[in-house]
Amino acid sequence: MWSAAVDPRVLTASVVPVSDQESNGALALAPVVRRMRSAGIDHLLIDRGELLRVDLVDHRSLDGPVRLHFDLPDDGWLEDRVAVIRVLRGRSRHGAHVQFARRLLSLSAVDGRDAGASLKEIADHVLGPGDWPGDGEHRKSMIRRMIASGDRMLRAGPCDILADGRRPPRHRRQSDM
Repeated sequence: MWSAAVDPRVLTASVVPVSDQESNGALALAPVVRRMRSAGIDHLLIDRGELLRVDLVDHRSLDGPVRLHFDLPDDGWLEDRVAVIRVLRGRSRHGAHVQFARRLLSLSAVDGRDAGASLKEIADHVLGPGDWPGDGEHRKSMIRRMIASGDRMLRAGPCDILADGRRPPRHRRQSDM
């Protein structure tokens, strides 16, 4: 079972019950697909169109509306954890798809360069037809930035491409502290 220490898609939280007067804005955790307890932690698997994991560090009741207090360390995974909270709250993650599409276009620009296409040809293929080089040479500059970004992704490898370029925090060795 993954934990929040190794997977940014797993959230750690404590439960705070709310009264009827405070229930506006409280979170209903249903539908909980599975609930397991181990080492004093309740592990919830929640279906919100995608499966999410929340580890509850206290043993309060989940009957009725609750507020969750999330433990969000300020590390390399903070944005990923906030995105999971947005999904849990019912907010869309469409921004992640746009970022991934941009990354794919950058890789396509690198492919064009490697095939011998000119910057103008790459721009027409990746961005669609338009004025060249564009006002203030913006199209030319954009294609150059896309190629540089694609090169960085290729050097970093496939895990970095799929992880939106964010890397998990490195754990410090005792000798580094």
